[in-house]
Amino acid sequence: MELVVLGETDEETLRRVRELVESLGPPPIDLVVVGGDETRLEVGDVHTLKVSLPLDRYKLLREVAVAHALTDPQLMEVWAIPPEVKQDELAYELSLALLNRLADALVAKVDPSLLLDRARVEVVEGETLIYTVVRTFAVDVSASLAVAGLSSEALRLVTQLSSHPLYEKYRSFWDFATANFKYLPIYNWLMLMFR
Repeated sequence: MELVVLGETDEETLRRVRELVESLGPPPIDLVVVGGDETRLEVGDVHTLKVSLPLDRYKLLREVAVAHALTDPQLMEVWAIPPEVKQDELAYELSLALLNRLADALVAKVDPSLLLDRARVEVVEGETLIYTVVRTFAVDVSASLAVAGLSSEALRLVTQLSSHPLYEKYRSFWDFATANFKYLPIYNWLMLMFR
């Protein structure tokens, strides 16, 4: 991993950037550019992570987590659509939801407070029940906390939905998805329960 600095940056900031990039293991990032306009991962022949200043630890860790999710075959099983699944809108939405939850779960393993500070529980309405469940899951930090092994915090958050009419069905999905955190079992469960 090569580190390039645009403008002036102190050594402490560079040390923190390097430490965060390496916190999830050897980074699948070829180039880190410190001093960019925004913190974002650019994937191509050369995986480049641009880091804006002042440093936002959550954004930086999340982009590093996405880099791992895009390159690690075991992590790809969590979110990538298998060839035997019909590639439709639901398949893509579930894939993105799982990628979001996976990235946040990886962040939570490094520093759970970064997720807890951003935690909000809300139902995201879809055209059908299955889309509502998937879209709610896509923004539900509690699922990432559960996958990261922080079950008491996760349960405290997800039960905040208990007054919503969707709660029982969503909670059933949530329990299954967090215990079987891979694309194919979750997709099959959705098809069995909601189609």
